[in-house]
Amino acid sequence: MVKRCWCAGSSGSSGRFGVLTGVTLLLAVFCFLFHTGELYAGGYALSGIGSKAIGMGGAFRGLADDWSAAYWNPAGLTQLEESQLTGMLVFLSPRPEYSPDIRYSGLEVGYRNDLMTYPKTETIVIPDFGGFLKLDAFEDYTFGVAVYVPAGLYSEWDLYNPTPAMDIRNPFPRFDHIGKLTVVDVHPSLARSFMDDKLSLGAGLSIMWGDIIYQKTYLSPSGIPIPHENFLVNTRLEGDGWGFGANFGALYKFSDNFQLGVSGKLPVTLNFEGTATQELYTLDNVYLRDILLGTAFTRDESLQVLSLFALENMVSEPDAEAELKIPGDIGVGVAIKANERLTFTGEVAVTFWSALDSTVVELRGLDPSGDSAENSTIMFLWDDITRFSLGAEYRIADPLAFRFGYYFDPSPVPDSTFSPIIPDLGDKNSFNIGAALTLGGVEISYNYEYLMFEDRNISTLEDVNGDGTYDNYPGLYKADLHASHLLITYRF
Repeated sequence: MVKRCWCAGSSGSSGRFGVLTGVTLLLAVFCFLFHTGELYAGGYALSGIGSKAIGMGGAFRGLADDWSAAYWNPAGLTQLEESQLTGMLVFLSPRPEYSPDIRYSGLEVGYRNDLMTYPKTETIVIPDFGGFLKLDAFEDYTFGVAVYVPAGLYSEWDLYNPTPAMDIRNPFPRFDHIGKLTVVDVHPSLARSFMDDKLSLGAGLSIMWGDIIYQKTYLSPSGIPIPHENFLVNTRLEGDGWGFGANFGALYKFSDNFQLGVSGKLPVTLNFEGTATQELYTLDNVYLRDILLGTAFTRDESLQVLSLFALENMVSEPDAEAELKIPGDIGVGVAIKANERLTFTGEVAVTFWSALDSTVVELRGLDPSGDSAENSTIMFLWDDITRFSLGAEYRIADPLAFRFGYYFDPSPVPDSTFSPIIPDLGDKNSFNIGAALTLGGVEISYNYEYLMFEDRNISTLEDVNGDGTYDNYPGLYKADLHASHLLITYRF
């Protein structure tokens, strides 16, 4: 009777002591912020890492001359002239809007149609950090580890309000559509230079951990006439899991003024394990209960009818397993040094989102009706996208530099599977401006990013795999995003 659903968070010298203390402090800060901050993203990949890289529009594969090369192009790590520790905070202020237009055969079924809705708003904090060593005994090598958040999302929406005619007995939660995803990449990297530093090669290992909360409301066909033609089922998945991948890169210096970089990432599959809570909302209608009892032929049928009108909702918590793919990419970038003070960068990169076709969720346990929970398929059907980036850095004086950047990033999500839970509304234009100040061995840099999404208007409900559940959310979507990136680097 109930459709099964799942939704898819010692001792030593003083110098050595100082380095270890710095690493310990950065780890403590990272762990604290990671457990208190939330994420938001276009798709669920963030703009990138590094204040300088993002300040230059992410056009960094061809330059890759700071710690964030571990993410963009690990070959560039050979350009680090000194060992360094880096800590970075990203502050995000997303502003999505959604006016639902969800009707079943022209009938209102409880969605807040034609009203502009807004998610729960928070300032989101994301920490990143890294440490890399240059040792005299291995002057051609650079190695170290970065820890950063390459992907994530945060959204909580109040989209559904049961109509009085549905006779729902118990209160419905305010925030009924929730998506929270945090992906942390612990990324050891190694790079080496060749040919008198003209050619550099590098690679890194991605050790990823992800945490997910995914909550949706489903209307499951009941077989009862209008206005009780659907049962209201709220589903919530909570779980975490691990995955492994790698990235690679090459950087070639044609001259002191021109260099080219090529790099890519292998896809990562995160294997999540957790619990899928399914809650079917019981009815408060004695007249309807008595009619259904009159049609029951067996004791089991009578008990099932009575359970639909019980004082408490019908709840089950089957174990759940699912895979989520973090896509691979490949890109090429250039860096042109116009003079001693001015550098231009450009980049083209392809992200292979088409790997995210669908996700099969395996359930072990019972559904709210007491039957064995059935597996469910979440449809994505995302498309590969090509991102274009441009950047510039102008060094006014040795200690002070200004940065400018722009990138264009299409949305991989088609109308047929679009959901406000993953609010990558449309094609994105990102505008960046930043500055860096170096005092001795310490660099402080800041970047401001404005991310403008193209409006999206979806007019048709679609069930792309024919399982009886709609896979998209029609309506009008608008959004923009403001972000600040603050970074401190210590070189020694």
